[in-house]
Order: sequence, then C-alpha cells, then structure tokens
Amino acid sequence: MGKPITNITIVGGGTAGWITAFYLIHRYKRRKEIIGQDVSITLIESPDVAIIGVGEATVPTLKGTLREGGISEAEFFARADATFKLGIWFKGWNRKENGAPIGFLHPFTGGLSVDGMNPGYSFKKHGLSARPEFDDQDFVRVISHAREAMERMCGPRALNDPEYSGALQYAYHLDAAKFSEFLAEVCVARGVAHVRDNVEHVRLDERGFISSLQLRERGDWPVELVVDCTGFKALLISGALKEPFESFSDYLLNDRAIPIQIKHRDPARLEPVTTSTALEAGWSWNIPLRSRIGAGYVFCSAFKSDDDAKKEFLDHLGPVAQGMDPHVIKMRVGRMRRSWVKNCVAVGLASGFLEPLESTAIMTIELQARWLLNVMPSTDFEEPLIREYNSLCESLYGEVRDFLGIHFTQNNRDDTPFWRACRRDAKKSDSLRAQLDLWKCMLPGPLDLRDKRVFSNWSVLCLLMGKDFYKNPPVGVLEVVSSLKWQKYCHEVWRRKQAVLDGIADHRALVESIAGSSVAGRSLRDAYDPAAAPKLGLGILTVDPQPIMSQLN
Repeated sequence: MGKPITNITIVGGGTAGWITAFYLIHRYKRRKEIIGQDVSITLIESPDVAIIGVGEATVPTLKGTLREGGISEAEFFARADATFKLGIWFKGWNRKENGAPIGFLHPFTGGLSVDGMNPGYSFKKHGLSARPEFDDQDFVRVISHAREAMERMCGPRALNDPEYSGALQYAYHLDAAKFSEFLAEVCVARGVAHVRDNVEHVRLDERGFISSLQLRERGDWPVELVVDCTGFKALLISGALKEPFESFSDYLLNDRAIPIQIKHRDPARLEPVTTSTALEAGWSWNIPLRSRIGAGYVFCSAFKSDDDAKKEFLDHLGPVAQGMDPHVIKMRVGRMRRSWVKNCVAVGLASGFLEPLESTAIMTIELQARWLLNVMPSTDFEEPLIREYNSLCESLYGEVRDFLGIHFTQNNRDDTPFWRACRRDAKKSDSLRAQLDLWKCMLPGPLDLRDKRVFSNWSVLCLLMGKDFYKNPPVGVLEVVSSLKWQKYCHEVWRRKQAVLDGIADHRALVESIAGSSVAGRSLRDAYDPAAAPKLGLGILTVDPQPIMSQLN
C-alpha cells in the first residue's frame, strides 16, 4: 500500500468546489492528531467563470452537513438569503377526468403508519374520515403535517426554538452565489488555500495520471489527487482524461433551462415550498428566497425554440418579469461513465447532471464528497476503492433518473406534444418498468427491490397518489384496518397535527427572526471548539440509514 495522500487539489469553485473543500478540511483538521501530518487542500478557481446559479433549492441533507460542520444556521440564513423548504408542490402535472389541473405535495415530513401497516391501503378503502370530499392528493394529509403547514405559510418550528430543530423536517432555499461565497470564507479560515487562476493545460504522466496543471499566472502546479468541479465543461475528467459521457436524454427529454430573478409579488407571504408548474414544453420553478424569488423554465428544445420558450415563460411570470431578457442554459443530462478515473474524481456537474426537478444537485455533491472521504485511497490509488466510488455514483444517478421518470412518464396530459412524448416516447429503465407494473398491484413499501438511497417508499407513494396512479384499489387487503380503527387513526393524526400547527411560526416571521439573530463570523470562531461541536456520533460522515427523503418526524 502506498503512502497517505497529503496533497488534494480541487479545480473549480461554486457550490461543488466549496462543499467538497468544506467536507475535506473538516475531516482532516479533526483527524490531524490521528493522521499525524497535515494535508494540503487547495481550491483553484477561475476568475472568469460565473456560477450557473440554478441549484437554489435543496433536500434535507444540507441541514446535517451545515450542522455537523459547525455552521451557525442563523449566519447561514443571513449570508445565503435562505428560507425554509418543507417539500415540493407540483402544479398542473396531471389532469382530473374533468380536465382540471392536479396539484400535489412531495413532503419531507411523513411516514405515519397505522398498526405498523401502510395507511395507503386503508385510505383507498375507507377514504378520509375528517374530509367528506377528498382526492388521492389528500393522502399526504394522513401521513404528514406538511400540507397544512404549507397552506398556512408556516415554517418548521417556533420562533424561539434552537437552531437545526423543528417539528417538521426541512431543507432550504438559498442564493447559490452567496452560499458559495460564505462557504469559501469558512473554508479559507479553516485552512483551505484559495488560488484564483485559470487552468490552461493538463499534463499526464506515463500511467495516464494527471501529474500537473499549467496555470496562466502561477505556471506548473503539481497534483497528487485532483477533484474536478469544473461544471458541465468537465475540464479534467472529460477534457484531459477523455472519459465518455452517457446521455440520459432518451429518459429525460428536457435539455434547456432559463433562470431568472424576480421580486416577491407579496413580500409578506413567504411560501415554505418549492413550486414546480407544468408548462407547454416543460416546467417552471419558483423558489422563494428571503429577498427575492428564483424562477426558471426547464424545457425541451425539440418542442420549443429558445425564443418561444422565453416568451412563454415571461408571459407565465406576468408583470413582475416585464422587460427582462433572460439567458438560456444548455443542459447536458446524464453522467460520466466513470466519475473517478486514475487520480481524478469528478464531483457535481462534472460528474453528471439530472434536471433540477427534485432539487438533487447539491445533495449529489454532498454524497460524492462523503463517498470520497469514505474511500480515500493511498498514493497507490487502489482500484477497489475507485470502483466502489464509481458504483455508488452509478447507483445514485440511476435512482434519481428513475424517480424523475415517474413524474414525466406517468402524466396523463394530452394537450401538448411535449407531454404526449413524455408519456409515450420517453425511455424507462427495466427496473422502473418492473416497479411500475408491481405498483399497479401493491403500494410502494420498504421491501421493494429497488435502490432506495434517496427516495423512500413514502416519497414514491406520495408521488403516485398525487398523480392519481391508483384508479383501482391495490390488492393488499391484509394491510387494511377496520373502519373504526381507521377513524381513530385519522382522529389521532388530526389531533397531533393541530398541536404541531399551533406551535410553529409564520414562515416570514421565522426567517426574519433567525436572520436577525445572526452573529457575523460565528461560523469561523466556533469551527473547532469541542464544547460547541454537536454530539452526533460519527461527525460529518454520519449518514442516516434511512433514505434521504424518508425523514420521519
């Protein structure tokens, strides 16, 4: 076995680069006494490359990353223009039989069972006892408090609750550029070297490994382990090492995005969810930050030209976007065949990208940074470790691709060529085909033979119920409880829900209170204070054994 790696170079800043640096410096600083030596971590960032800035919605993993990394949540809110996110509201993705659009919620809080059994079966059998009129979109009300919290514009906790706490599970909305700037300050304060320079050439040795980078200002820069965070360009993994890219365009048809920033229509109303609205050739996002809204249109260029898409999108936004001329981003949807080649590890967009419908981009960076630390090789770059990293990435991209595929292929819209193509022509993996056939007969459950690293059976069930997938009751009669027991269950859910809703604050008031309590520089000062470090077992690498989107509160 070779010597321990002591020199790690990250090429590219933005969210991918700085989250990776954050994980690395945190682990190596805390393990310095055990390792017995310093590890040099350098991030080389081009001064000429702008942040894409479409990754402004997250999933609950980021909460754990920030907390376990010693970040003040209040300072994060103030610096990143952050707000809370309780889930994703999908608007108009399907239609009722009368043509009315369907809206449904994919929540982060959920998982209440009845007598240890899946309540979906009893819901389909007995209905919703507290609401005489209901649809399958109301199923989320019997397993989660998030739908009512969303409708009331509430945050996840009370005004005076501690940081990172909450009666409801949550993620964040954030300004990507401001978040990267904040993380950069934290990382540099903790020991990451930040070099502003352009990589003009990549040198390979006789083994095909990257030996050095030729920088415009600093000249030759030797590397040992190098992390490619250069975005869609994939300067190292693709440009230098020629790793092929595997497109998912047959599965996910959208290949363009139009991001834009607009003002709040009503600043007093701060929605605690990301909203995804189906449009003619794709869907638009609405991400409410503290001071503005991040909006965008993700669409397929085969069904809508860039100019026509911009017009449709601006018309959709209305007067708030009058006079704006947003730019169009071309998306490369898919993944590198291998995300780790030789001594180069690709993280974030350089590794792969699946459209932002379920806000998985930052989560992917977090997981890849964790996996890199888990399988950190010696200078021999042991093949089993590299193979494990690549296998994890392949599994992750496949799972997210298939979950996104449910959204598109299971639509019932017939009003535009795009939605018809999603339903009839978009490719489905063999695994997804088998699962959809199975789910026609039974509800998604924890024993399903599918990858569940990210999306639990509750996430899938909320999605299928939301899309009216179950026209007929599923077969599982043994999972149905009696009508009386179901009524008692629903009554108890409503009772608990009311207690939660009475105790959580208005979202706008909560966000302003948190940001207003921020102490500048606290995340730098508390970085390695043992008394301030959270007691969370294994530290920053703690991974919830449950899937990421199954957070049960």
